[in-house]
Formats: sequence, structure tokens, C-alpha cells
Amino acid sequence: MQPDILSIGLVTGGIILILIEVFIPGGIVGSVGAVLLAAGVIVGFTISPLFGLALLIISLFAGVVTFWLWLKFFPKTPIGRRVILQNDGAEWHGYDQKQSELLGETGVAQSALRPSGIALINNKRIDVVTRGEMLPAQTSIKVIEVSGNRVVVTEHKDENQDKSDS
Repeated sequence: MQPDILSIGLVTGGIILILIEVFIPGGIVGSVGAVLLAAGVIVGFTISPLFGLALLIISLFAGVVTFWLWLKFFPKTPIGRRVILQNDGAEWHGYDQKQSELLGETGVAQSALRPSGIALINNKRIDVVTRGEMLPAQTSIKVIEVSGNRVVVTEHKDENQDKSDS
């Protein structure tokens, strides 16, 4: 086989395999195509530097076109839809926004708060923290601050209880 036909065949085969990789992702077909492409360019340089340079330029142009096709079609493939996010995370929050409604609510510490623990507020178990004080279980508490997932509580003294004590 003539070396020029061999090098053109290797480059063409490499380009075709890389184009197939656009539609059948996995890496193996594209890797074999890249090896064939490089081998074709190297054989082209052994024939003539000008012929090798022409093959290299054609290969680079084909690489740019292949990359453009990959960017255009890969996100629409089943694998591309699973790998690439379909919507942005602008509306996503890493915490429950309804927790801000707990501000001012009262509840009961279900576990000892040292300074963190579990409290029952509005019939829901909530992870809470104190400002550093330790509170035993079954202590009446009040939410004084909510910042993201952090619910800060303090001991709540019932006004009715204070009046009955006097």
C-alpha cells in the first residue's frame, strides 16, 4: 500500500471514529480515533513535510468541527441529559425556608440541649441550639433566632406561671 494512501486512510478513519464518539460516548472509540489520526499525521510527515503539515491542519480543523458538534448534540443525548444540569440552581436553597416562621414560637426540649439538641415546636421535631447555656430535657423553650438551618432557642419562662408563684 502506498504511504500517502495509508496516511490519508488513517486520518480519515481517525476523524470518522472521533465523529462516532460524538453520538456514542464512552471514550474507547474516540481514543482509537485519536491514535489513528496521530499515526496518519506521522506517516504523512515521513512522506513529505508539506503533506504532513496539510494533514495536521485538516486534522485540527476536523477536531474543531467535531468539538462543535459534540457541544451541540451531546447535551441532547440520553447520557448528556443525565450528566448535564437542565436548569440552574438559582431557586435552590440548602435549608427549609419555612423554618423562618418558627421565630417567636415556643416548644419543649425533647433532649438535653448541650447546647444543641432536639426540640418539639409546633408538633415537629427540630434541631435547635442555645446561645451556650445547657438546658435539661422537657424545658420550655422559645425560638429567638433563625438563620438558615440554625434555630437558636432560649429557656422560656411562662408569665402565667410567674404570677401564680407570687
